[in-house]
Amino acid sequence: MEMLSWMKKVDTRMKKSSLLQLIDEMHGVIHALLVDNKRYKDTILELKKALEQQQ
Repeated sequence: MEMLSWMKKVDTRMKKSSLLQLIDEMHGVIHALLVDNKRYKDTILELKKALEQQQ
């Protein structure tokens, strides 16, 4: 919960529309990171399969 304490400060200082825009931007960043993470995992799996086939 301590990690979310910053939200109280943001909520009291920002307009609701600004806060919603910030949350939307954060959602976009998180989504992009998840997509990159999946792509990296897929690449690792492909490399593992290729390595296993060589052995």
